[in-house]
Amino acid sequence: MTQPSDAAANLLDKAAIRQRMSDLLVEYREAVRDIAPEAGYGGVWESEMLLFYAAVKPFAPRQILESGRGRGKSTTILARCFPDAEIISVELNPEAENAAAARKKLERYSNVTLISGDSAQVLPGRLQKGDAVLIDGPKDFNAISLALQILRTGKPCAVFMHDFPENGVPRQFLSRHWPTAFFSDDPLFASFRSLDDERDPLLEKRVRRYGTFACLPSELPEASLRLRLELMVARVASHLRTSRS
Repeated sequence: MTQPSDAAANLLDKAAIRQRMSDLLVEYREAVRDIAPEAGYGGVWESEMLLFYAAVKPFAPRQILESGRGRGKSTTILARCFPDAEIISVELNPEAENAAAARKKLERYSNVTLISGDSAQVLPGRLQKGDAVLIDGPKDFNAISLALQILRTGKPCAVFMHDFPENGVPRQFLSRHWPTAFFSDDPLFASFRSLDDERDPLLEKRVRRYGTFACLPSELPEASLRLRLELMVARVASHLRTSRS
């Protein structure tokens, strides 16, 4: 198990992050002002990206790794909010309609590198000390497995995973085995959802639920081998429950 410094742990304190979100709100609004909201296509909400920005900014990462970019909205926000960082964005299927839309949108940003491939194979080779990592594909237990693979190196400052709703089995696994994890649907961050309402042209017809970020600080709560065994058991148990239902 890696041990964080007190300074690093304090930077990822939820109350400290909430204060930074407030301090950075005006700057962030300006950064995303003319970015297409991509309503109806899913992806990461603006308030969630503000949380990522506020959590990661004090670490001043030279590189941010993104797994899964959809139509490129979150990648664009990363490029603008972290202009001095290299944004490495990996997408599995380069032929998807969304991938083409993302490439067109992101070609103007010199600090963005687009890669096609399997993140589990690509990201470990690209990982550097102090990197921040955003995983929006793969999902669920596969996302946790990738996060564990990355965190066991001791290199990232933090790993964010998207689509961890409160009642989901993977979220329950994190709640049991990763006590240092925190989530973007924490009531402490709720007031910033006004950002999403401001920019959502489908607000009156909204049916989409929040995907919810899970944030994993750099330290592992248990030995890597033990966590991998617990993850394997949780996968099997989840599969058995699903097959019986």
